[in-house]
Amino acid sequence: MFIIPYLVLAAVALLFSFICYMMFFGVPGRKKTADHREIEKKASEVPSREDIVKKVPLPKSEPHKEKKLYTDEKTQILPPRLGKTKKAEADEEKTKIFSKEELEKTAERDPVPHAKGPFPPEPNPVILNEEPDVDFLEEYFVKHFLNRYGAVSHTVEQDTRKVTHRLIDGLHMRRKEAVDTLTHIMVQEALQNAQRTYVMMPTDTVLEMVNDAFYDVAHGSRSDTKTILAYDALRAMPRMDESEFHALALLLLIHYSRNTDNYDAGHLKSYTEKYVVPFVGKLPDEYSGYQQLEYLHCVSLENKDIAFGQVLHDSYPLIFAFRGCMKAELLSVYPSWPEGSIVSSLYNSYYKPAAVDESMLSELMNDMGIEDTGRREGILAIVESRPVPYDKKEMEYTLGKISPELEKMREAWDNSMLRRSSLTLMGMYIAKICIRETIGEDFDLSHWM
Repeated sequence: MFIIPYLVLAAVALLFSFICYMMFFGVPGRKKTADHREIEKKASEVPSREDIVKKVPLPKSEPHKEKKLYTDEKTQILPPRLGKTKKAEADEEKTKIFSKEELEKTAERDPVPHAKGPFPPEPNPVILNEEPDVDFLEEYFVKHFLNRYGAVSHTVEQDTRKVTHRLIDGLHMRRKEAVDTLTHIMVQEALQNAQRTYVMMPTDTVLEMVNDAFYDVAHGSRSDTKTILAYDALRAMPRMDESEFHALALLLLIHYSRNTDNYDAGHLKSYTEKYVVPFVGKLPDEYSGYQQLEYLHCVSLENKDIAFGQVLHDSYPLIFAFRGCMKAELLSVYPSWPEGSIVSSLYNSYYKPAAVDESMLSELMNDMGIEDTGRREGILAIVESRPVPYDKKEMEYTLGKISPELEKMREAWDNSMLRRSSLTLMGMYIAKICIRETIGEDFDLSHWM
């Protein structure tokens, strides 16, 4: 019973093998048909590869001819040279070791003279072996300045002699001290810049300005702020003109100072004639002038405009920021006002104390002997009881009533870069010496230094 399944599987395997054999090899002993015989006949008629080779004749080969080579002299190959090339010799020459005798012979040779150009060589500086005289130094400084330029006029020579004599004479030193000072390099540089400034702007004001700055350099300590400012100012001044000096002066007068006498219209008019008129007539009228001042580190151009009336409004509050009060109101608080201590206000028929701000009002009350705190506070409250906000139109009208020149100053300020300019320390210094030599007023800059 167990053998029958295996027999069945073996029979199936044999049957499968037989069928595969028949498919690949066909039935044994099967006769060829006519078609098969025709195909075999055609196949036997196809020539073989050997027969084809035998039947095709080979081409006759020509006798071998030797090619002649053409040699051009331009491309002729040269045989290698024997010995060292020039390049190799030059390389060896660069690293050649010289003997002591050869070096001594080379040192004994005369130096090669310099080729002469179209210009004469620069003269050697004057070395002072002995202590010179002041007059000799003055003449030498004049010639040295003139020799720096190719051609100068007789006027330039006269101006140079004038400013050089003024600078040396203005030192007010003994001869030995003057010689020691003038031979210092920093002082000589300041002297040359002062000469250049005056020769370019030969006016009496500029002459005294450079004399003031040179005096500060010669007499000051080398590390002192004032000395450095004077030295830098003399370097910048040759690249400026008088209109720029005036602009700096007005900035210092209006933006950085306050006159305590400007407590009424009459004093404001006098102030304008003395301090404003000498400078307002000639100012830089273009942006480039103020840009140059900024480049020379004299001013700083801000992004915000400050009108002329606003400056006065802030600098003189009891004049422009408050209308004042009735005269009876002041007398009600303190009946014994001295003569001249109450003045007319700029607004309508009001009155006010003769002070420009609270600090000056406090000093005025001290001079009047008012010590009572309540009374002092009462006077201040009455004075500031009618505030006036800044208004451009009203300010124009008020300034026009005070002085036409003050209105002209307002117009020049508001229409130029003065409204955006703020002074640097060097700008303050130049403005100071310009004001001093123009109107005779000196400013103390110590609290800015």
